Amino acid sequence: MRINKDQIILSRWKQFQFSYHRARGHLLGYLKNRAIWYYFPKIHLLTEFPTHVDLEISSACDLKCPMCYTRTDDFKKQVKKQFMDYDLFKKLVNECVQYKAYSIRISLRGEPFIHPNVIDMIRYAKDAGIKEVASLTNNYRLTPEMFEQAMKAGLDWLTISFDGLRETYEQVRQPAKFEESLNKIKEYKRIKDKAGSIKPVLKVQSVWPAIKDCAQEYYSLFEPYVEMIASNPLIDYLHKDKEIEYIEDFDCPVLYQRIAVGSDGQAICCNDEFGDDIFGDATRESIHSLWHGKNMSRARQLHREHRGYKELVMCQKCYLPRRTQLEMERMGERKILVEKYTGRTEEIGK
Repeated sequence: MRINKDQIILSRWKQFQFSYHRARGHLLGYLKNRAIWYYFPKIHLLTEFPTHVDLEISSACDLKCPMCYTRTDDFKKQVKKQFMDYDLFKKLVNECVQYKAYSIRISLRGEPFIHPNVIDMIRYAKDAGIKEVASLTNNYRLTPEMFEQAMKAGLDWLTISFDGLRETYEQVRQPAKFEESLNKIKEYKRIKDKAGSIKPVLKVQSVWPAIKDCAQEYYSLFEPYVEMIASNPLIDYLHKDKEIEYIEDFDCPVLYQRIAVGSDGQAICCNDEFGDDIFGDATRESIHSLWHGKNMSRARQLHREHRGYKELVMCQKCYLPRRTQLEMERMGERKILVEKYTGRTEEIGK
């Protein structure tokens, strides 16, 4: 049972430091949350409410990355580009606080930092009592000034997608510029140091093919400025693969961990980019009722019977049930094991 796709390229000590800093202020709650997150899915134990909720405040993005599903015709037909209504956001956060959800993430398919109320949303969630507020960003619209505002509002964790170095980065993260984006990250570190703040902890991640030939340089470049560095296998986000090998007895942990609410209020799995299997409408129903509702219950039952990827469209397209293999790659002078999907091309955009 795979929990996430990250290939961490830091030492175990640095990984411990990242988790410790992430847990700052809520150490016991964090440890409890991690235990529930990891062990409950293994024994099919369902919590009263998800411990984590993804709230997509924006389904629109301001980059044009060649490997991204948001550029496909199917996505454009099925998912409307929009911002989540601020009142809906507050309603959902209030319910998360009521049921003591540990964390929320304000990103999913789009770029959250183009939402006009993003800083107010972070502040509202933290003031309401959410222990960990996280976000993913492409770092294009985010500025050092906005980062400082997010830090002061209480943002706990920020993941920055940074695929490759120099020309490779600019080819992948169009139209972002490498030096500008790198200098922003350096400035984020300076802002945190000046304020004496550990949070938001910073994570930089890349798809593996973009750093395959410069992994050590990539690591050395970012290590002084961020708490976590990771690479991801190249996912078939464009859904071009025809012959897919699945893990025969796959039983999805996500259905016991989290639920996502899109910018339109539709509740989905966090890996269901196209909204193929809707759990319900969070504008009319509570997250609690959706979490225990017939659609999520059916999905869990199908996975207990190892039939999830056979009967659910979202699972057929998902990266988690896909079979993987470990391959030896070089990172400077040392060798590391990198997870890759079987039968999957390693060329970005294909």
